[in-house]
Amino acid sequence: MVAISVIWFFTKRMPRIFALIFNLVSIFLLVFLLVGCYNHSNESTFLVKYTFNDNSPFYSIIEKSYEKSNTTLGLEDVTIRSGYMGVCIDNIPSQYSAYNNMTTFSNTICYPRKDLSSVPLYKDLEIQISNIASSGSKSQSSVILNILKLAQITSVNVVHPYVLMTAIILTILMFLFILYVTVPKLPFKLVVNRFLLFLSPIIVLIWGIGAMWTHVGINASYRLVPSASMNIITVKKGKKAATMAWFSFAFVLLDSSILWLIFLRDRKSLKEEIDNVPCAQNRYNYSSSDSSTLHSKV
Repeated sequence: MVAISVIWFFTKRMPRIFALIFNLVSIFLLVFLLVGCYNHSNESTFLVKYTFNDNSPFYSIIEKSYEKSNTTLGLEDVTIRSGYMGVCIDNIPSQYSAYNNMTTFSNTICYPRKDLSSVPLYKDLEIQISNIASSGSKSQSSVILNILKLAQITSVNVVHPYVLMTAIILTILMFLFILYVTVPKLPFKLVVNRFLLFLSPIIVLIWGIGAMWTHVGINASYRLVPSASMNIITVKKGKKAATMAWFSFAFVLLDSSILWLIFLRDRKSLKEEIDNVPCAQNRYNYSSSDSSTLHSKV
């Protein structure tokens, strides 16, 4: 008997249970997307990846630029991944840690997105491509290219994490509210359900904008940086991060759809119950009148 009651409980609340599952998946996807490139374990979740193009005519100049000092030798092989909350630098030469007095050497180092200008690699990765004489003057101005600065600009100025943070907070709130209305015999369920109907489209709108912003930021870097750097730098899209962004949006959209379908279903059931009340009353009146007529005839 208990097993039947449990089965009936879950069957009756199955739409909300699905909404809880989709909501939980969305939370995990959004959180993992946010912490991408914040540390070494999350470096695979990047928005864009920058490397020096070894097929570029300027690649030999880049190599010679880094060969001028033992501290920068081999830095042309670095790979830089840019994420929402940080930037990871991969393929760092083994001798770099020795010359920079690093206590422990790691092939990959990750930094928070706003603290890059203070790290030694930020200055060491700067390269001077050429000197160009300015018009009307004999003086020459240096053309400086910094691949790490490009990654910082991507994380700080192109793709902001604040929309994603807002979406995570609101999605967690929605999960708690759905869990509340799923548990039986709790007060204020009507108010919470109405609030969910208001909250879910807001989350869809916010993260819809965030997902599109992520898509535009990734594609803008992919198309703009190689041309702007004269194909010195190649850019690879972070397909994993883009997939997580769109899948999380899809799950949030499913959540909102389920909640609104539940609301419409309940309203339809309530309307049918209200419509059936007069019919029952008429049948009662009709049977009563027939009974009185029968008694009068007798």
